[in-house]
Amino acid sequence: MTEKKSLVWDETFPSLLLKGEGTDAFLHGQTTADIFAQKQLERIFLSCWLSTKGSLKALLEIRMLNNMAEIVIIGGEMNAIIDGFESVIFPADKVKLEIIKPIRRIQKINNYQSWKESNPIWIDNSDLIENQISRYIKATKEDLEIWKKRQGIPGFEREINGETNPYELGLADIINLDKGCYLGQEAIARFYRSKFLRCQLRYWQAYGEADNFDIGKKLLSTKQDNKSKRNVGVITSSIKSNNNFLFGLALIKNNFIDKDICFSEKDESIIIKKPISFTQPF
Repeated sequence: MTEKKSLVWDETFPSLLLKGEGTDAFLHGQTTADIFAQKQLERIFLSCWLSTKGSLKALLEIRMLNNMAEIVIIGGEMNAIIDGFESVIFPADKVKLEIIKPIRRIQKINNYQSWKESNPIWIDNSDLIENQISRYIKATKEDLEIWKKRQGIPGFEREINGETNPYELGLADIINLDKGCYLGQEAIARFYRSKFLRCQLRYWQAYGEADNFDIGKKLLSTKQDNKSKRNVGVITSSIKSNNNFLFGLALIKNNFIDKDICFSEKDESIIIKKPISFTQPF
């Protein structure tokens, strides 16, 4: 019987290296992860890098080594991270930042489990040869795009737009509320105490003309001819597949997140679903 090969997300990401005896403490103070606890687990883990107001600036994957940390930028802008880190690195921190070659990363994917629960593999060409990689089937570009949207993986300058916070994007499970001080902690604590969010990320799908589902288009509670129509959200990413099928992500106002259907500005019906990986914050 032929073994069924796993479908994988196979992509190369920009990467950084922090090194020096102060690496652990510095990264602990810059990200939402408990770096000291994660280091003991000896695994790759996710973390957020935030602004002082608690908005998500980058989604990072990190591997801790001896006095070093390799950082893969899953979502975010490398130069912004470099500038942000270097602006707060002082000699007393005993840490240096370097750009390293992009890291190729593979991860099994499916539509019933959060991507955050599946362990990725970082590939250095020397430590995972091609005949080992051949055990997997690389997802096509279209399959990968659909999967990422169903998962709710935020994209830079779309869902990661300088305004949204990790709770709104379903990333509550990678925020450690018990660790010490870190960049954006006070804002995150306020969000958590208030239990208030402006919006939440949702996956959407529809049939229609692509222009009616462009990024930035509003989503409405009813059709245009209904006087009670209300703006319930905005499309943040949009992709057209075959036969006029469209899908993407949207930020839906908190008062409307339980709706299953909304409408475009041209009255097309849009199905709304919670992304597979979305973690409720409260």
